[in-house]
Amino acid sequence: MSRWRRLSPLRRTLLVAFGLFLVAALGDWTRAPARQWTVRVERAAIARYQAWVSPWMARGGVRCRFEPSCSWFAMAVLAEDGAVRGNLRIAWRLLRCGPWTTAGTSDPP
Repeated sequence: MSRWRRLSPLRRTLLVAFGLFLVAALGDWTRAPARQWTVRVERAAIARYQAWVSPWMARGGVRCRFEPSCSWFAMAVLAEDGAVRGNLRIAWRLLRCGPWTTAGTSDPP
């Protein structure tokens, strides 16, 4: 019996869906950033974070060390650079966040 057949139907469906997503995303990355659906999905997720999670965290005293905040930086970078380069820049900024970075560090997009 092959490995594929031993997987549960749910796992097979998820693997196929993920493969189709990757193929669609690879084709999407060749478009301009304003026309990439991956950028629109990511920006919508960030907007939900800004509306729901960020205010809740601010009440608890959690704040971003950078100016502008990481979520606003991510929105701007995705709109400017697109999904691939934008996500790399966002990841680099998040990796730099820590106690070694002074609060209020200016990092324009």
